[in-house]
Amino acid sequence: MLNYQWAIKTKLKINFMMKSKLFFTLIMFFAAIACYSQSNEPIKFKIKNTSILPKKLTLISYTPGDNGNGTQGYWMWPRATKELTFKVGTRLFLANQKDVSTVMSGGSIEKGKPYLIVKKEDTDKTFTF
Repeated sequence: MLNYQWAIKTKLKINFMMKSKLFFTLIMFFAAIACYSQSNEPIKFKIKNTSILPKKLTLISYTPGDNGNGTQGYWMWPRATKELTFKVGTRLFLANQKDVSTVMSGGSIEKGKPYLIVKKEDTDKTFTF
């Protein structure tokens, strides 16, 4: 009878320990997901052409956690604004034709000075070029 009671107590302890470990693991998993999703939330901001002439805007972006880059080009009328959305930490470069050629041939301009590094505080701001 004594061995049977010991087996029951041991089994209950093991079940409790397994449930505790599972609960702790789930809490840590959801905490990691919450931290990751908050740090990568998209930020909306605007770019404005302050010139009296139309200009071509070419942006090359490097987003943390993504491989490679993104390239976007826009023709902007005088005094026009364009709303953009990027994740926090994205480095944006105003590119000329030489930069575009470098990127399109597989190179990187990532080592240069970025025009803008997207921060959470940039929400709804307007930047000029």
